[in-house]
Amino acid sequence: MEEKDQFLGYLGDYRVHDSKIEGIFWENTILIVTLRSCEGEVVVVKFYGVQTINSNRPIGMMLYSVSEMKENEPFRKFLFVNWDEEDNASFEIVAEQIEFIV
Repeated sequence: MEEKDQFLGYLGDYRVHDSKIEGIFWENTILIVTLRSCEGEVVVVKFYGVQTINSNRPIGMMLYSVSEMKENEPFRKFLFVNWDEEDNASFEIVAEQIEFIV
């Protein structure tokens, strides 16, 4: 049996690295996260079939990555990894699908 916290991969392109979470909008089972890249570009991350959200002060958090972790199918687990390891801001989503809009 595979470990549930197993890392599966990084998601998104170079704009996600060093971007900041600017906004979060959740309605029914759709969640939209707006990122601002260090070059000022807007990246929208849209989640479908959202099951759970765990967060602690995610707005303004600078990202190291958006990483996918092992989760029970049909769900997928997405971690917004904080660049600052000393900061306790966090954001984690369990959903069925993800889409990046740039």
